[in-house]
Amino acid sequence: MKIEASQDDVNNILDKYKTIIKSNNDTGELVFAGIPVMFSRAQFMSNIFSELEGIVGESATGILKKIGKSYGELFYDLLYDSQHSVLEGEKEKIFNYLCAETQAIGWGRISIEELSGKIIISSEEGMATGRNYSGQSQGSVDSYFLGYFEGFFSKLNKTPYHGTETECVAKGDKHCKMEFGTEPVF
Repeated sequence: MKIEASQDDVNNILDKYKTIIKSNNDTGELVFAGIPVMFSRAQFMSNIFSELEGIVGESATGILKKIGKSYGELFYDLLYDSQHSVLEGEKEKIFNYLCAETQAIGWGRISIEELSGKIIISSEEGMATGRNYSGQSQGSVDSYFLGYFEGFFSKLNKTPYHGTETECVAKGDKHCKMEFGTEPVF
């Protein structure tokens, strides 16, 4: 099964966001179901990675992956709470929603496919950090997204998932590809 969101799926999520995103008058931040969100240019994630990489080196990958994982878990909980009756037991619908939501918020167009016990995410254009990374990286740079999807899939399947980015446009690959499974990746 390979899942990709249609433009209508993306537009449906954007329309829903328009009705439930509110501005907090005290802080000025956008709030989605009580959780602060930020819609910004994809360049933002690339800048964070580059700056952190300049300060802590290769540790930037682990730091951003850990941050992303907690947000992936949180998003799963939010999605489950708000869409439980629609999505319960419907992995294809959940994957479709995740594809559409990822594109709607500007992270990039992705597809999700389950093959041989693994979940594979591909982005032909590349994920947001990889697409906007200046220069060519020695390693994969989409660690925030890798952690995010690890957290989401772990909550979805009620078992720890581990991922690795096997291809990244920042390294010169043609697209970004992430693979997730239940076995630790070293």
